Amino acid sequence: MKSPLQALYDRQLKNWDGGASQKAWRGYFFNKLNLETTLKCHGGCVNCLQWSKSGRLLLSGSDDKTVCVWEPLRHKLLAQIPSHHGENIFSVKFVNKDKQVISGAGDGEVRHLDIAATSVLSAWRCHRHRVKRCCTVEDDDNLVISSSEDGTARQFDIREGHTCSSTDSGCSNTLISLEHCSIKSINSNPVRTHLVCVGTSDDIARVYDRRMLSLTHAGSPDSTPELARYLPGHLAYPTVDAEEDENRFYSGPSITWCTFDPTGNFLLCNMGGEQIYLYDVEGKLKVIELEKMASDVESPSMPLPPSSTVELDTDTKEVKEEGNSHYKQKDYHRAITAYSKCLARYPHSVVLLNNRAQALLKREWKGDEYAALRDSSTALNIDPDNEKAHFRQIQSLHAMKYSKLAKIKLKHFQTKFSRTPNTDSALKTISDEISTAIKNNQKDPPIRPDLSDCADYVQRYTGHCNCKTDIKEANFFGPDQEYIMAGSDDKHIFFWDRNSCEVLRVYKGDHSLVNCVQPNPHLPIIASSGLEKVVKLWSPQSQDLVVDDGDHQIGLLNADEISLNEIVRNNQSQMDSRESIPTFAMIQNAMLGMVDPDSLQNSCNPS
Repeated sequence: MKSPLQALYDRQLKNWDGGASQKAWRGYFFNKLNLETTLKCHGGCVNCLQWSKSGRLLLSGSDDKTVCVWEPLRHKLLAQIPSHHGENIFSVKFVNKDKQVISGAGDGEVRHLDIAATSVLSAWRCHRHRVKRCCTVEDDDNLVISSSEDGTARQFDIREGHTCSSTDSGCSNTLISLEHCSIKSINSNPVRTHLVCVGTSDDIARVYDRRMLSLTHAGSPDSTPELARYLPGHLAYPTVDAEEDENRFYSGPSITWCTFDPTGNFLLCNMGGEQIYLYDVEGKLKVIELEKMASDVESPSMPLPPSSTVELDTDTKEVKEEGNSHYKQKDYHRAITAYSKCLARYPHSVVLLNNRAQALLKREWKGDEYAALRDSSTALNIDPDNEKAHFRQIQSLHAMKYSKLAKIKLKHFQTKFSRTPNTDSALKTISDEISTAIKNNQKDPPIRPDLSDCADYVQRYTGHCNCKTDIKEANFFGPDQEYIMAGSDDKHIFFWDRNSCEVLRVYKGDHSLVNCVQPNPHLPIIASSGLEKVVKLWSPQSQDLVVDDGDHQIGLLNADEISLNEIVRNNQSQMDSRESIPTFAMIQNAMLGMVDPDSLQNSCNPS
C-alpha cells in the first residue's frame, strides 16, 4: 500500500494530466527548483544527512557532535541529541522504526542514540580509526554495518546489544577487513539485501555477499573474496611514467561515496580527484585487456551485440550536427555532450561512436583517451571493417602512451586497408608520432596486475569537482531515478541526465562547497549541506525566486549554456591542478592519527 506522501507525489507529478512524460517532469522540476528554506541549529559543518523511509523525518550530523532530527515539511526541529562523540560526526542512520539513531564519528566510535530521550543508549569502540559511514539493511533496520579508516566494516544488531572486548584480538564483529586501504563508504543493496558495496581509499569499488562472510576478529584471514570488483578502465592503465609517479602529490583517486540505485542493479561511485561512475552490478562490461589486443588484432575488446547500420531520426540528426559544429569550433566538451545525447538514443551508431571518440581525444580530460578507446572498440564490434574506427583505436592507444601496441595496430591497419603514410597525411602524422615515441625509448606504461576481473563503468559523469573533501556524495534522483546529482568544490549542486551524462542544471548551493545531497524518497525535495552550519531544502517553487541568505545569493540557476560550460571547464582545471590535491603524507598522517585533531578544523579536510 502506498504511503500518503507517495500517493501525493504520484498525483501531483507522475500522474498529472493523465500521466506526465519524463520531459514534462524535467521541465517542471528544473525550471522551478529553488531554495525552499534553511534549517538552522548546528554549530559546525553538517557532514551527513539521512531521510527516514517515510520521507517525513530528516537527520543531520555535524562537527558540533550533535544529531538533529527534523520534520522538514514543517521546517521544524524535533530534537537535538548530544552524541558525546569526541570528534566530528560523519554518519547518521535511523533505526528501530525511526525511534532511534546510529551515529559514527571521527573518534572511531559508533553510538546508539534515543530520539525521545535525546540520550546515548550505547557506545561501541571497536574501530581503531575514524568511522566514515554506517548503513542499515533494507529489510531489517536493527542491523547496522559501520565502516572505518582502519579498513574494517563491523556488524551490529541493536536488539542484541554489544560489549566491546578488552582482549588484544578485539571484538569479533568484523564483517570485512582490508589491510591495504581504508573504507570510506558503505551501503546495502535495497533489493538483494545480502549485498553490500564498499568504497575505499584505493580506486576499486567492491561488492560483498554477507551470506558468504562470517563475523570474526579484525585482521583474521578471510578466504572469501569479494563477489565483484569495479574500476574505471583507464585507471588500470596509468599514463604517467614511474619517475613522474614517484613525485605525484596524490597517490590515486579514492571513492568518497558509493550507493546502489533503488532497483539494486546499478552502483554509483563518486571518486576523489576524479569523476562519478555508474556500474552494472552484474559486471557484464569488463575493463579492456590491452594484452589481448596485441595478440588478436582482428578482435575488438568489448563484447557487445552487433547491429545493422543505424538511421538517425530528424531530431537526433540535428543534435549530431550541433555536435559537429561545436567540434569545428574546438568546443570539444559541448561536442561530446551532443554526441552522447545522440548515443543515448542510438548506442550502436558507428558514426556517432567515431565522432565522440575523436572529440574525446581532443578534449584530453582524465580518462578521455580510454573512453575514446572504448568507443572505437565498440564501433569495431559493430562493424569490424570500419576504417575510421580502426584509426581511432590507434590514436587512442598512442594517446594512452601505449605506442608499441599502437604500432602493431598501425601495421595491421595499413595491410587491411592498403594504406601507406606516403599517400595519407593523417596516417603519416600518427605514424611519425608513434615512431618518435618508440625511438625516444618511451616505454608502454605498466599494466596493473590482477584487474582482469574488474567490471568497467557503463557511464561517466563529468563537470563537478571533488578534491577538497572525502565525504562527497552522489545519488540517484527523479521519478524513475533518471538523474544523477552531486555536490562540488565550486559551491554548486550538479544534475546530470543518467543516460546521456549531459549536465542538465547547476545550482549554487553553498558559500564554500557542497558535500551532501540527499533526495526525499517520495517527494521532489532535496536536502543538501556543506561547510555552512545549516541544512538546505530544495523544492519546486511556484515562482522563480532568488533567495539572498546573507552575503550571497543562493539557488541561482545557471541556465545559460555558456556559463554552465565555463563552470564545467573550471572544475576540470581545478581537478588537474596539483595545488588542489592533498599530499599523500597528509592523507596517511590523518589516517594514522599522527595529525593533531585540533589542526583539522573542518571535518571535510581529506583524511
